[in-house]
Amino acid sequence: MILNNSQVIDQTTAIERIPFKPGLIGALNLYKPETVRTDAITFDVRENSLAILDDHLRNTAQKNSTEDQPYDIHTLAIPHYPISKSIGREKLAGVRAFGKEGEAIVANAVAQELEAQAERHDVHEEYLKAAMTLSGVVVTAHYGTINMATEFGVVRPTQALTPATLLADIRSAMAKSKAGLKTGGRIQGYVALVGADLFETILTSADVKTAYQFSQANGNPLRNELGVVANGYTIFRFGNVDFILYDDTFTTKTGATVSVLADDAGVLVPRTTIGRTFYGPASTLSGLGGVGSRRFAQTYRDPKDRFIEVDSEQSTLVINEQFGATVALSIGS
Repeated sequence: MILNNSQVIDQTTAIERIPFKPGLIGALNLYKPETVRTDAITFDVRENSLAILDDHLRNTAQKNSTEDQPYDIHTLAIPHYPISKSIGREKLAGVRAFGKEGEAIVANAVAQELEAQAERHDVHEEYLKAAMTLSGVVVTAHYGTINMATEFGVVRPTQALTPATLLADIRSAMAKSKAGLKTGGRIQGYVALVGADLFETILTSADVKTAYQFSQANGNPLRNELGVVANGYTIFRFGNVDFILYDDTFTTKTGATVSVLADDAGVLVPRTTIGRTFYGPASTLSGLGGVGSRRFAQTYRDPKDRFIEVDSEQSTLVINEQFGATVALSIGS
């Protein structure tokens, strides 16, 4: 039997041209993107910290040296998330495109389907980043449970926010976040993603409520930074902490609603790089040894010309390397 691949067309270039639309977590730039050529990543856990250099005389042999650091090797598979949709003649028969031939109508339908699938991939990447930021856990059907507390052997710090001691509680949460941060980067403030009930508790403080009212009337630097992404959220700044009312939910293919943050909970996150997003290669045979990308796509035309199958995929692994610097917030008694 002769295998004819003439009906298979790589559409990766086409789907990559579709602009990436990040959600709130993605727009905060907490995760550094990194492409890999393998279906799994191996990384090491190191005790990194921002160090102060010793001063020495110029033109002498004395120098600040970098010492070897202990490390622990971790290996994680990169989960694979495909989407497939068949476009048949019955779906195109009612399409009216003035001045266009049949092939042009088919090409237009493929382009529209690629755009729809790209949006679904963007939403799923936002879900992965939200789950990793807010809980440090991503559950997969075929790749096991990815748990940052287990991988890095850390316990996420916690902080209860009590109306009577709210300011002290916020300072305590920031101190815990800074103490748990193992990175050479700088913290450019904090973001507190909080549920509806915790948000109302925070506003019971007179000082915080004043800051909230002032922020709503005069704008907010983070809102200006995020642009249109911030339009769907209530945001206000208190000191160097941006509080965001976060109630995003996601929907599975079965229609079930998935919430990543409880109404009475929240998470304080430092504004710095807290992890990486790994993009793996395509799952096709031609993708072996290839460079990873945010999305891949291809179309397959039935040899009997009955349908076109539009397939796209992403192989994405989000790692919160600074899980110990994210503080779980709760309502105090």
